[in-house]
Amino acid sequence: MAPSATAVPFCERYSLAVAPPQAAAAIDPANLDPDALGFGFMGGRLLVEVAGDRVRVPVVRDMPPPLAAVSLGELGGRQSVALVYEKESEPPPHLAAMGLRELFDRLDPAFSARAGRASQVIEWFVGHAYCGRCGTPTRPSEKELARNCDSCGMPHYPRVTPAVIMLVEREGSMLLARSAQFRAPFYSALAGFVEPGETLEEAVAREVAEEVGLEVGAITYFGSQPWPFPSQLMIGFTAEYTGGDIELRDSEIVDAKWFAPTDEMPLLPGRFSIARRLVDSFLSRAGVTPAP
Repeated sequence: MAPSATAVPFCERYSLAVAPPQAAAAIDPANLDPDALGFGFMGGRLLVEVAGDRVRVPVVRDMPPPLAAVSLGELGGRQSVALVYEKESEPPPHLAAMGLRELFDRLDPAFSARAGRASQVIEWFVGHAYCGRCGTPTRPSEKELARNCDSCGMPHYPRVTPAVIMLVEREGSMLLARSAQFRAPFYSALAGFVEPGETLEEAVAREVAEEVGLEVGAITYFGSQPWPFPSQLMIGFTAEYTGGDIELRDSEIVDAKWFAPTDEMPLLPGRFSIARRLVDSFLSRAGVTPAP
């Protein structure tokens, strides 16, 4: 069953569409605007100011000097920058280092989206310090978001990995599965990476067959979400069951079940995720109010 035409798109709350980023490029750390918002990461965790339940992104003047910086454009009337620190660095006493998953529901959606972008930019910036073609050190471009190799001329841009996530529906029930890789024992929609040479719809059908042995049709686009773990674009779909019995074919999937709207729901993904949005949309279309 496809989402209704009036369904609120996922990107309305958790997407870069909330605060469109401007052109990004490396900048000299010595020339940073002290009033710019600093999205700095140490060991994959964002530096933030914490006061009770309040979490805030600090400005550059309140942050340690970074190794490198990349402009992320304006946000809330201020410039924003991604700041690169040594992985083993320790935050100063007035700042805390927190994981993005902890912060998604504690920061304003526009700041959460920008933090995710900063995380992906830093992952690329550090990961492409050397040319993947000839091994020569690369240098950051001052005009665009790229690292250039002066030896072979190869430009290296950030890479985004597309992945599909799909909610399979059958006669008013939805299929949810639990992965051994989940940090908590929750159930979610099936998901997987898109392979070279296939369409998104083909990826949906293949992943469902490979993971639980089911056949699907009526594959319908739902929405998308940037997913900075480390650098993915989650593309959501609904799909109708057309045949087969549940058979756990992927070692990562430890359980999969059909859930009717009136069933007691298992532990579900966080509300910031497109997986949860797929589930909540299904429940809403069935006339059931999603749990908070």
